[in-house]
Amino acid sequence: YTNDYIRTIPFANLTDANTYAEEQTLISYFSRVNYAFADKYLLSATARWDGSSKFGPNNKFGFFPSVSAGWRVSQEGFMENVEFIEELKLRASYGVSGSNNIDPYLYVGLLDPISTGFGTNGYNPQNIANPDLRWEKLLEYNVGFDLSVMNGRFGVGFDYYNRTSSDLLLELDVPGVTGFESALVNKGIVENKGFELELTSNNYSSKDFSWSTTGLLTHNRNTLVDFAGASGRISSIDPKRAAEWIASEGYPIASFYGYVVDKEIPLEYINNPFFPINAQSQDIYVKDLNGDGIIDTDDRTLLGSPYPDFIWSVTNNIRYKGFDFTFMFQGSHGAEVRNISSQYIKNEFSSNQDYTSDFPDKDKVVQRIFTNDDIQDASYVTLRNLNLGYTFKSSAFGKSGISKLRVYVGGQNLIYIMSDGYEGFNPEGVDLTNDDERNPLNFGYQRKVAPIYRTFNVGLNLGF
Repeated sequence: YTNDYIRTIPFANLTDANTYAEEQTLISYFSRVNYAFADKYLLSATARWDGSSKFGPNNKFGFFPSVSAGWRVSQEGFMENVEFIEELKLRASYGVSGSNNIDPYLYVGLLDPISTGFGTNGYNPQNIANPDLRWEKLLEYNVGFDLSVMNGRFGVGFDYYNRTSSDLLLELDVPGVTGFESALVNKGIVENKGFELELTSNNYSSKDFSWSTTGLLTHNRNTLVDFAGASGRISSIDPKRAAEWIASEGYPIASFYGYVVDKEIPLEYINNPFFPINAQSQDIYVKDLNGDGIIDTDDRTLLGSPYPDFIWSVTNNIRYKGFDFTFMFQGSHGAEVRNISSQYIKNEFSSNQDYTSDFPDKDKVVQRIFTNDDIQDASYVTLRNLNLGYTFKSSAFGKSGISKLRVYVGGQNLIYIMSDGYEGFNPEGVDLTNDDERNPLNFGYQRKVAPIYRTFNVGLNLGF
């Protein structure tokens, strides 16, 4: 070791070996006050202070307050004669929370050990120090109501929300004169707003048979409100397949960006168009969107968003004597993914699929990976869960000491219907093994994701 400060293997300049050590600390102070009057007027206030070692010395602590209020209208005197409504509650809330979802030590100037040509050891800067790095904040308010009618047979729960994320922890481009391409900073504001709707129904209930249904529907809209002067920033993943995203104010923060497909290259200009089977060319004609007769970067445009328009589920619970049966259908609609898996499925990198040397329109084509051909509909509908069980009566066990025995069979994803336009095995999958792919600016990237799998299970619950 060249010094006694850091004693990990890389700092000893050993090859083919590595050790890693880190320490992080979180400390929180929390307080809450709840107040209720006549079981009709409800109020709750919370204050918390969180300190994280991940942030700079100037901003290690963040203050995050919240308050909520409820009014049980159904408890008021003027509702006494409204027999149709069993419960009506209005509610509203406002609060701030924080995120420290970054690696430790990024606020300090990190060093990498290197060897020099003079046989001595040295260090290279790894990042730009930022002692002002601070908590990312999420401010949310929502209003809603809960309604129960016909003696609880039908129920409705509704929430409208607005979530605004500020001081985002993002890697943004910096001038090359700094010696770095990007730096971790607190910049930007992103807004998510939408609604959540829950419907419940007790369809039938008797001594031997009952059936209830719950439906959920959510809608969310993501908008980049402010990007601190960097609106229009283009980012990419994997320099070998550098598909692009754009962060433009007024649009989703991770909008797909690129060219619009026009037509395929004629097969006579492909080296070996029929080998392998189902392969397709790496390049494709794209549209001249600005009409200047030239295909260049000015012909790129927004190609879609990775965020769904709606997510829903319907759950049914059925009981007949000792039998219980539960199943849930779930769906997501409107989301898109940048599916790089298509490049492998259709062998688009094969030299057999390159255009020939006499192809006349080389200046009118680009790689598919930069086009909307790989922007695919990630909608799906699935039978997410199904369970069938039987509970034996306790009298069947006599004096054995067994108080309950339930046997069951079940499964997940037993039915899974994908969009016709999706070329892959898992529209829900996102590759999170790479730091760039966890960046919110590059959301919706698919490569080497695991396929959707069905699960079958059997089991028992035994009580004494």
